[in-house]
Amino acid sequence: MNKLKELFTDWRYLKFSFYIVFTVALLYILYFIIKNFSAVFTWVFGAIGSICAALSPLFIGLVLTYLLSPLVDIVDIKIFGKLFFSTPKSEKKAEKQLQLRRTLSILLTYIMILLVIILLIYSFAFLIVGQLVFTGLTGVLDSIITYFAHYEELFREFIESLPDNGLADRFETLIDDIAQWISRNFSGEAVLNFIAGLGGSLVNLALGMVVSIYLIKDKEFFKRLWRKFIHLMFPMKQAAKINEVLYDMDVIFSKFLRGQLLDALIVAIITSIVLTILRVDFSVLLGCFAGITNIIPYFGPVFGVIPAVIVALFTDGFSKAVIVLIAFVIIQQIDANLIYPKVVGSSTGLHPVFVLLAVTFGGYFWGLFGMVLAVPVVACIKLFILRRAGEME
Repeated sequence: MNKLKELFTDWRYLKFSFYIVFTVALLYILYFIIKNFSAVFTWVFGAIGSICAALSPLFIGLVLTYLLSPLVDIVDIKIFGKLFFSTPKSEKKAEKQLQLRRTLSILLTYIMILLVIILLIYSFAFLIVGQLVFTGLTGVLDSIITYFAHYEELFREFIESLPDNGLADRFETLIDDIAQWISRNFSGEAVLNFIAGLGGSLVNLALGMVVSIYLIKDKEFFKRLWRKFIHLMFPMKQAAKINEVLYDMDVIFSKFLRGQLLDALIVAIITSIVLTILRVDFSVLLGCFAGITNIIPYFGPVFGVIPAVIVALFTDGFSKAVIVLIAFVIIQQIDANLIYPKVVGSSTGLHPVFVLLAVTFGGYFWGLFGMVLAVPVVACIKLFILRRAGEME
């Protein structure tokens, strides 16, 4: 009896029993996962997808905060700090004034961005479909179909001029596939589904903007909260190292991403102006596409030139396509030697070979976003390795 009582009261026996039960339960869970791997895999990724979808406004808010916080600081310092507010005498008034300045700076920044977006959307619609934009959604869809029919005829004339070596049949199949895609994606039902999905995206974007407003407004509070969390979770020395690494990562990512976006905007504007002067159809749309693809290191400029050359080739002939290609080469040389070094600079410090490898692997595994983010990620890994090597020495 005493031995039985000792068995239930002795901590060593209880601890040993707990380990046995835990090990058996863990083995059973592993057996269940292996036996139903596909179902468990689908459920896990479905749950992760649902959680990410539910938290998408938060993610959008974090991205907007990261991108717009420097612009808000500039508006706060350059406009409200110098023009509209004087330095208060008391500390309490200074705190209230700082909050008011911050709020007004955020509102003015968002108003400017929304005005620019509205202006760009209106300009794109007007330049792409002309006066038909005022006839409503049906007119816009009809104009898109009319444009495609016109270019389809030009494509078929080009195909007929090709030698009979199988290439013409491939182009013919490509045009038929594009025609089916146009009719399928620009039907009334497809447009309604797109509008419904767009409504949900706009709601998430609006919620993300609200989140970003609070994050930017109380940025210092969240910084203090983060520092307290790090110091609670880690010893003082490790916390200092973590903060130092995160600061360096922030410098690399912010300088690279903001610089790339500004460089893409400049390239898009220059390309749109040049294509408009050359009288290439859809000049603004092609210029914006070239600017967006220019974000991708090395491969982006190649992707950006292809649609413009194709449009020029099928509308105005080979000579216009060559002129457009030469114009793109000149623009890319100006960007590579003048604009990019000033706007982005050597923010990553990576050798071109590592940049190419990073872009290739990032694009293979994660698509367009992987190609864009692979370079700063590899730069951060390089920084971590160099820091670790320095500590070991």
